[in-house]
Amino acid sequence: PEYNHAGLQRGDHGVTGFTGFHNQRMITERFIPAGGEIFVDYGEPWFETRGEDMATVPFTANFNLVDEFLVKFRNLSLKYQTSNNPDFTKDLWSIVEAEARVIPTRTGGALPLSFEDMQTAQAVGAAESRLPYSMRPIEWLNDNGRCMDNIRPGNSTIRDAGRGAFASRFIPKGGLVAPGPVLHIPNKTAMNMYKPNPLTGERDTTKESGKQLILNYCFGHRKSTLLLCPYTSPSAYINHSRKPNARIVWADEQTPNHNSDWLDNDVEFLKQQGAIGLSLNFVATRDIQPGEEVFIDYGREWEKAWKKYVKEWKPPVDSDDFVPAATMQKATLQQDDLLIPLRTIYEQESEPYPQNLVFYCHTETFVTSADSMSEGLFLWGEGTWEYEWGERNDWGVWEFDWGNAGRWSPKFPCKIIHRSEETIFDDYGNNFGHSYSAVLLTEDEVPEDMWAEIIIPQNEKHVIYEIPRVAISVRDKMYSKNEFLDGSFRHAMMIPDDIFPKAWINL
Repeated sequence: PEYNHAGLQRGDHGVTGFTGFHNQRMITERFIPAGGEIFVDYGEPWFETRGEDMATVPFTANFNLVDEFLVKFRNLSLKYQTSNNPDFTKDLWSIVEAEARVIPTRTGGALPLSFEDMQTAQAVGAAESRLPYSMRPIEWLNDNGRCMDNIRPGNSTIRDAGRGAFASRFIPKGGLVAPGPVLHIPNKTAMNMYKPNPLTGERDTTKESGKQLILNYCFGHRKSTLLLCPYTSPSAYINHSRKPNARIVWADEQTPNHNSDWLDNDVEFLKQQGAIGLSLNFVATRDIQPGEEVFIDYGREWEKAWKKYVKEWKPPVDSDDFVPAATMQKATLQQDDLLIPLRTIYEQESEPYPQNLVFYCHTETFVTSADSMSEGLFLWGEGTWEYEWGERNDWGVWEFDWGNAGRWSPKFPCKIIHRSEETIFDDYGNNFGHSYSAVLLTEDEVPEDMWAEIIIPQNEKHVIYEIPRVAISVRDKMYSKNEFLDGSFRHAMMIPDDIFPKAWINL
């Protein structure tokens, strides 16, 4: 994703009300035919931690085992099926299916779903044989689907609102602007944040420090503890106006994952529902032209809270000096970031960086003490350790894919002590910027507001030479971004009274 606040600066009152992260993109790994469902890899732990409902979802290794089994199955069927026994293969497959149902497993879940699928899987693989089941006919989508691209994000016409949603095509009155399936949160106090107890470090629930930013993207009601948080990205950009051109309504009864009977049950009932089951629609209240910004009415309570916030807003003392790390290095490192020279600690004496910026050096290390892992310290031993970065890191891996290399490589808080005069070029002529020498910060040097994945003990000193620019990250100190400012605006959008179920009123 990218990080900026749509032209707003730290001193602008609107800067605290929305996230600076945006433009997260997903790139296809393979051809997706029209009507094909889109999937991403959640990772196996996501399924392993979700109980019996996900216990038979197959992993890659399970599909591989089935492919190996299908080779043996085919050899067996070729050996024993004859003209006198023409149904041998079908009968044998029926036995396989029956045995797989006795004790459900992930590998059993990877088996082809029919005899015909088994024949297909022998040619294309077990996983690939499932592809037809992830397809929907275009006619079905036309009748049942809800369009996701009627709106697109852009900088709002209301400056302090940040980003907004704009019609990507003509939307007639009563037409769908965007779908809004929601996550229901039974108690809005779940959004509260608390100050830590100075003695125990645990949160002190008697001292509220603020509310989560996601509250600004949720719907609530003054007479209920319930929050409804849409999780489709287009609708999150729709801003407030007292003269809106759209409104929210409940989705139709036939909408997938919308249980209209939940509207008649109370909040206690919703607490017991462990899955999503409600959905809103954003619909046009008049014709909306292509390129026109879309607005809904957030409600009088929201507007009152916003006006109070604007009146009381005081720019932070570092407004003029604050420079987000994203201006020096994007959230995902880009080629042009490499060409910006980083200043050494000696150069910073006369030209310091803003106080919110910190530096991390990515490098592999090793442990010499069994106790060091439990203590969070990677002990090499007392004294000074000096080495070149390339002695402990594979430059080929970084050169090929520095994004993933930086994501998985250990990173240490560090200070830069030297910068090379010349920049580095790879074999293809790409400029990788200067190389650097740095000292890793020790446990007594790491400030409390600087996150540290691994801490160097106080009695050690690590000096690393020839560090490529791709192995240095520039980041903001913890909780220094605009979203974390004291007094940040936090308030849910209000669900109109005429569509709010009476059963949900509990205040």
